[in-house]
Amino acid sequence: MTLPDADPDQLLDAFLRTHAQHSAIPATLYARGEELHRRLAGNPPAIPAWGRFLVAMGHLAAEAIDDPDAAARFFLAALQGAEKHGDLEAAVTAGYDMGVLQERRGKTTMARAAYRAAANEGFRLGVVTANTLRAATAAVRLHFELDGHVDPEAAALAKRGWLGWLWLRRHHPEQLDRELASTLGRQLAAFLLPEDDPGLLAAAWRAWPPTLIPTATGPWRDDRPECLVALFTVAALAADEHLQDEVQSGNAPGDPYRMLAAAAGRHRPEA
Repeated sequence: MTLPDADPDQLLDAFLRTHAQHSAIPATLYARGEELHRRLAGNPPAIPAWGRFLVAMGHLAAEAIDDPDAAARFFLAALQGAEKHGDLEAAVTAGYDMGVLQERRGKTTMARAAYRAAANEGFRLGVVTANTLRAATAAVRLHFELDGHVDPEAAALAKRGWLGWLWLRRHHPEQLDRELASTLGRQLAAFLLPEDDPGLLAAAWRAWPPTLIPTATGPWRDDRPECLVALFTVAALAADEHLQDEVQSGNAPGDPYRMLAAAAGRHRPEA
């Protein structure tokens, strides 16, 4: 099998189109991708298509030829080469997918490291996407399962995940599927919502570092009025879903947070 004589961007685009259209036998496409990788890996092109290609090859390695080690190498290359190829979303996806792969193999420590790396890089580079949040929640979950608590780094990752959740609800709500929102809400209910007095939530929120994350629209701070309104809103949803067993009266557990959201909304200054 010989690749045509063409520019790297043309070869990569052709491969990615074929992959997206599912128009080739996966094992055959993987073999062609390996040939393309051998041609280009010595001097990887600094274009986003290279990052997407590495992620696609990782998926093909895992699913088409059942080679998790090869898949991990492709995912790692996409993550480590992010600032050169420039597709930061692909890099975060690669890190998250590597975590999923390692977790399926039962290698939870390696999975936690992959999730953490993907989330940290995503937040560092301002890539606030669904997969960044998935990586953050998975890293926090595995840290708690392995150690029985969250250390300061995992706690900071949880806060960044919640901040990213509130920002996505405002700017790209279509990215938040029900499962992801439920997972974020479960961790919010477990780690942040006050046990006795919902009125303490805002103080607990602002006392939990960090105070902001970089985003495509600028720094998203935890004390912004619109951020607090969003916090109370998701707190109500999280309480209703995850704290039903702790209700002491006939009211829904999220009712106090809905009242706080309404009050914060009335007092929010106009943008």
